[in-house]
Amino acid sequence: MFANIAKAAALTALIAVGANTATPSNAEAGNIDFGIYFGTPGYGPGPYWGPAPRPHRGICKPRRAVNKAWRMGVKNPRIVRRNPKRVVVRGWRHGYKTKIVFANRRHCPVIAYR
Repeated sequence: MFANIAKAAALTALIAVGANTATPSNAEAGNIDFGIYFGTPGYGPGPYWGPAPRPHRGICKPRRAVNKAWRMGVKNPRIVRRNPKRVVVRGWRHGYKTKIVFANRRHCPVIAYR
């Protein structure tokens, strides 16, 4: 019973709003805009809501690469090579020499592990 009443009321409101906006007024003084905004203007995703966010660029800091290698089980890790694309860390694991290659990006993702 309540659902039928709610549906009828919603339909009546929708028809009333549609009829009100469809009939223009002769005494319209100017443009009247109506909008609903969420959030603070200037900090949103739209084209007029401020500058686009910059891509997250970063580098693999040497200390982070060495700590990550140590957490992976490499004893006495040290950086042997570093260039704009990768960071190479060498050390010992289970009695054998090992090498880990990290990408020179944020959070030092592992490229190769030998």
